[in-house]
Amino acid sequence: MSLNLPDFLHDQPKAIALDLDDTTLDSNCRLNARTHSAIEAAYDAGFPIIIATSRPERVLPILIGEDVLEISSLVQMNGTIATGKAGLHGKFHTAINIEDAKNCWTTVEKYNPQVHMTLEIDGTMFAVNHKEDVDELWAFNDNTPTMIVPFESALDLNPVKISINGMNTNIELLKLRLESRLSKETRVLKSGRVQFLNVVPARANKSVAIADLLTSAHITLDEVLSFGDDYVDIEMIKECGWSVAVANAIPEVKSLSKFNTASNDANGVAIVLERLVASTK
Repeated sequence: MSLNLPDFLHDQPKAIALDLDDTTLDSNCRLNARTHSAIEAAYDAGFPIIIATSRPERVLPILIGEDVLEISSLVQMNGTIATGKAGLHGKFHTAINIEDAKNCWTTVEKYNPQVHMTLEIDGTMFAVNHKEDVDELWAFNDNTPTMIVPFESALDLNPVKISINGMNTNIELLKLRLESRLSKETRVLKSGRVQFLNVVPARANKSVAIADLLTSAHITLDEVLSFGDDYVDIEMIKECGWSVAVANAIPEVKSLSKFNTASNDANGVAIVLERLVASTK
């Protein structure tokens, strides 16, 4: 495959935004040693790092490690919550419409009761519609009893997102059904893997949250090097000035990105970050 990499010879970005699943992480949801080192080297070279993921914060220590989290600002759960760190400041929180959350929950339970849902609150606390496999699916064996709350209680805690796992079934019809029932304040995001849906506030997305965090450093989205692969990354890829699609990205992301790199299993993110760091020396 022919790569279209930024050369960074005459100009450079001022910050880096990384999607995780199928972009920075390999197909086994692991951060390999080369990519880990490339992220650390980019941070040491003075580039603010922003992790921009659909995942909740509670699973990230296992996925990317505490050391990477310490040097990264975090945009979690599709841009509904963001927190600045390591040179960036500010917080961002967008709650989901409560009536839409109720409507989504009852619709799924009526038409697709076999799927698993989680109502996310703050990246740590959550509610589920099932009892089995909670550790494996939602908490990565790191949950405590206080993390899991009843659905009705969660509604009073400013929840931000509903994640839907079709349990290896195609749930595109469910997406259409939800879109016909929810208000304009809420949108349903599909994944390249059709068994996953994210139900989030319409005004929240990764690029909005990234821009909010970067305000403290006087950096604009035009100056951000972003990496993505899926539908949830489209705004970020469109709006960041240095957008990179990994080789395994969906066609929509590839067509919108300014550059492309190798796949998530072939060190695509590391290849670009190493090139960036080398240009600073």
